[in-house]
Amino acid sequence: MTPNQLSKEEKLKYIFKAIQKAYPDRRLVFNDGSPEMPVMIIGEAPGKDEEVQGKPFVGRGGRLLNATLEKLGWKRSDFYVTNVVKYRPADELGGNRTPTPEEIEKFRPALEKEIDIVDPKLIVVLGRISMTGLGIEGSMSMNHGRVINKKIGGTDRKILVVYHPAAILRNMNWEPIFREDLAKIRKLV
Repeated sequence: MTPNQLSKEEKLKYIFKAIQKAYPDRRLVFNDGSPEMPVMIIGEAPGKDEEVQGKPFVGRGGRLLNATLEKLGWKRSDFYVTNVVKYRPADELGGNRTPTPEEIEKFRPALEKEIDIVDPKLIVVLGRISMTGLGIEGSMSMNHGRVINKKIGGTDRKILVVYHPAAILRNMNWEPIFREDLAKIRKLV
């Protein structure tokens, strides 16, 4: 069987196996949802809950994301969900920390291959780390709600920048903005 005859699922398994070989001592979190969905949601990195359950966005931020998507008439299963960094960055005390630029850069080739395989009509990036992980410059306040066209892996992609759910949990005043930005998905696919 040639690589072109493989399904998206099989191609994604190859990427995941390569990441497992590169990080044999890490608990990895790869993806959730079907690669056949037209919208890909990209977060920054798994947290403790995600590491335990092996799925992205299952903690408090994930519950807020799911609830907001449901308010807008979708189910989580309507999306393909992944992260820029595939393991939980932990600080010295075992808590979560922001991925370093080096960690983000190490995962960029795998993320670009993942995007190429899924081939979404729209990519939704959640937060600053995800935004910079795709090479988008500027602040969240400047970019949130904007659609940015960017070449990734040789293909022009439509990217919607949205606040990260964890930021909304820290500042609930942003929740209407978060919902309004996510509502733009409907017009973009």
